[in-house]
Amino acid sequence: MPLLVVQPSSKCDGGCSSCRWNFGPRNEKEGLPIEALDRLKELLNNFKFDECILLCPNPLFHPKLDIIIDLIHEICEKTTIFLPISITRNLLNRKSLEKVDVISLLIPSYDSAKVNIQLVKTLVSQGLEDIEAYVLLDSNRGSAEVLSTIDLCKRYGLKITVGPMFYDPPRTSKFIEYLEKREDAEIGLRYGKKYLYNAIKVFLKDYPVTVLTSNGIEDCRTLYIDPYGYFSKCPTYGKKVHFQNLTSDALRKMVFSRCPVDNSVMLSPRIHISLVAKNGVEIPSDVLELLELVFWLKSFRGACRAMGVPPSTFWEKIKTLEKELGTTLLISVRGGRKRGKTALTEFAQKLLNEYANAKKNILTAFYK
Repeated sequence: MPLLVVQPSSKCDGGCSSCRWNFGPRNEKEGLPIEALDRLKELLNNFKFDECILLCPNPLFHPKLDIIIDLIHEICEKTTIFLPISITRNLLNRKSLEKVDVISLLIPSYDSAKVNIQLVKTLVSQGLEDIEAYVLLDSNRGSAEVLSTIDLCKRYGLKITVGPMFYDPPRTSKFIEYLEKREDAEIGLRYGKKYLYNAIKVFLKDYPVTVLTSNGIEDCRTLYIDPYGYFSKCPTYGKKVHFQNLTSDALRKMVFSRCPVDNSVMLSPRIHISLVAKNGVEIPSDVLELLELVFWLKSFRGACRAMGVPPSTFWEKIKTLEKELGTTLLISVRGGRKRGKTALTEFAQKLLNEYANAKKNILTAFYK
């Protein structure tokens, strides 16, 4: 999962108290030189990153952001832009925001969300609907405050991710423990990787929320570009190379080098659970994860979207598995109030119960 992280500007009007990115000289006229991305495109030789993150400080301060996004589209499959929720609304550039796939609003506290929720309404009124709330979790945020922030974001139907300031270690173990004690919370499946981290799904009153649980350092394939045109693996990586001196060999070493974070401190488990039927047919972990999402979301397409794969990928896999098992797993319910819903068969529900019990035992042991 090659990831490109770009900071177009060092200017910001967000004022987030925990921000580590409001740094460096503030007198640059252009921010990130366009030539830096031109050089990167030249050296990549048709290689594409899976995703690009346009990271705070506020990218909208860059006067040529439209050109930057156009160049990024040529070298990345998907683009996410991070903006502080307290951004001045007159900076919103619909032309730029329409070009990205996801708008992620950084929310440092409940108060900032409550005071600036009008920004969400403004974005939605402009026809921009793929909006995520990125709720920051650090040592200054209690679990109760995080839940209150999530409840506020749920009212507007936002996708929600809970995680640390980028490149900081996640501090979600206490938050997970807090959720385990609540009757309205369900610790869900391992989501995979999101941004720089491993992640799981939790369901709060049946509303799916992504929680970033640990640094995804075991197979890190990240490239970072700062606002001044310097390339490195990440901000914690000491060696930086200016774009004018960048070579294909240096670029390859950055992307595919080991993570500079101390592995002895930041190691985390990766859990895969699969089940085997009496006839020897294996039900793989990704299908079990899909069944769990279908159970919660009541939608096959919605479950595939949550896993980041096209429905056609799992449709063929489900049909093949049903044929091998000699039974169905999913039922499509049409008509009436349940129009368009997808439900699990009794057999699939039994599989899910076995999967949930195994996962609960593993997660409980881990978080203890």
